[in-house]
Amino acid sequence: MAVGLVGGLAAAAVVIPAINSDKRDQRQEDRDLKEQAEEDALEAGLPLKLAPGVSCYGPGWYVNATSYGIDQLNGQPFKDDGGDAVPSWSWLQKNWMPLSATGLAVNVESQHKTTVLVQALKLRDVDCSLPLPEGTLLRPPEIGDGGAAAPSVDMGMRVDAARPVTRTAEGLSLGGPYTRQIALDKGDAREFRFIFTTQQKACSFQADLLVYSKGKQYRLRLPSSWSDGKAASYTFTVAPPHKPYKSHYVVGTANMLVAVPDTDIKRTGQTPQYTGNGELNYW
Repeated sequence: MAVGLVGGLAAAAVVIPAINSDKRDQRQEDRDLKEQAEEDALEAGLPLKLAPGVSCYGPGWYVNATSYGIDQLNGQPFKDDGGDAVPSWSWLQKNWMPLSATGLAVNVESQHKTTVLVQALKLRDVDCSLPLPEGTLLRPPEIGDGGAAAPSVDMGMRVDAARPVTRTAEGLSLGGPYTRQIALDKGDAREFRFIFTTQQKACSFQADLLVYSKGKQYRLRLPSSWSDGKAASYTFTVAPPHKPYKSHYVVGTANMLVAVPDTDIKRTGQTPQYTGNGELNYW
């Protein structure tokens, strides 16, 4: 019996490591299969992953086609999250459009094994009309700009042009046709900034980023706003810069909507500038 017990223990000593080794091999195989499935899903999906950019690239002034009287808005508090029924960010997005220029910054990360080429912008669902003769100008609270270690890629379009084409951009100004292609290898990430302008008409629109990968062109919809890192809206709006708006509002240091006389607003290029002495004691 002693000999049989020793023989059984010896056999177990051989079998148990073999079983453990098989389990380790199976776990490794499962991990490899999971990683391969994730990689296959990335290859079958969109070539770029979009996320909010670090640079605030929206407009500093907004306009509404409806004329708001001084008694209606003057002295009202501007709230960060007061909903769309009171002056707040959601109210601003619902009732107003950017004056002359709007834009966004996005971080893109390449997902495909092959090199991805970022080529141009393309508009869709463009709806333009002549602005009404009266309106109200609003300057919302300022948002600080972030910074990026790598230089951003800037491009833009004039929305109300007869044939909108992708152009180079510097700040709020558009230059000549954009002729570059930005090459991104798998895992490469860059910030792209896009600016959209108009000169004669008020427009709403959506925008796509044209991307080439694996012999196919993709159209990636660009979000106009984000919420918790996800796209909240895809519709942009923009208004022409030069027209006589009836009344003007800016947000004071106490986040109040303050009426500003026309004499305190000077237009420089496409952007209105406040030229008053800062004593906005109109409420």
